[in-house]
Amino acid sequence: MVKMSSIPTVKLSNGLDMPALGLGSSAQFGGYGHEATVYAIKDYGMRLLDTAARYGTEESIGKAIKDSGIPRKDLFVVTKLWFTNMGYESGKKALQASLKALGLEYVDLYLIHWPVCPDGTADPVKCRQETWKAMEESYEAGLCKAIGVSNYEISHYEELKAMKCKVMPQAAQLEFHVMQDPNREIIKYCRDNGIVMMAYSPYAAGKAFALPKVKELAEKYKRTAGQIMLRWIVQHGIVPIPKTAKVERAKENAQVFDFELSKEDMAVLDSIHKESSVKICGAPS
Repeated sequence: MVKMSSIPTVKLSNGLDMPALGLGSSAQFGGYGHEATVYAIKDYGMRLLDTAARYGTEESIGKAIKDSGIPRKDLFVVTKLWFTNMGYESGKKALQASLKALGLEYVDLYLIHWPVCPDGTADPVKCRQETWKAMEESYEAGLCKAIGVSNYEISHYEELKAMKCKVMPQAAQLEFHVMQDPNREIIKYCRDNGIVMMAYSPYAAGKAFALPKVKELAEKYKRTAGQIMLRWIVQHGIVPIPKTAKVERAKENAQVFDFELSKEDMAVLDSIHKESSVKICGAPS
């Protein structure tokens, strides 16, 4: 059994501790498994649970929390606002709907899922800024312990600075895996601005499992390919949120804090994108 203490935490800019590894729940590219989720929470020390209104798994995550028997205060629940609910009033209502679906009084982290506004929005910049104002007020009201964004580019962060926001995003999700440049500008920007990053699609939707360099390192370290890729993300100071519907995979995912990749092997993985590059997710429309 993996103890809770085996998964360290990272500190957000407001002082909140967030687990350094999470469990995703999107039905796409890996699916959601109730048994695997409950076991991950109860037996494998998983405490960060990532969902979203768009995923359709908020109710399932709420049920998994109850079935696990783990106290709410020991968990870190993340959910996201879908783009069709961008706006001040609609953003606030969407959070209430998510809380109801989860069966919770608050979430630990609430994110804007995409910097995209509903069709027909006359002023997208104003729409994003008003949405962020709603996020700030929900944060101040204690409905979420931290707020952030997902899939934002540098220009979108600069919009928040331009509105003189009270709170800058404390966390950000982005696509991050070995088939992308780990030193691209958005990564540097988040680090420079104290924004903790979270990596979705850490296996590049399964495409990275076939990479020879990943397989070679898995054999060298006597680990699975998945563990090698998650460890690479962790050593870049980013929080991976892999998905799985399998109990055994959930157990493997939790066991990435008892070994370390050498500087040379990190460099090998850092260079993969130069030969095999892919982007999995695109903006909704």
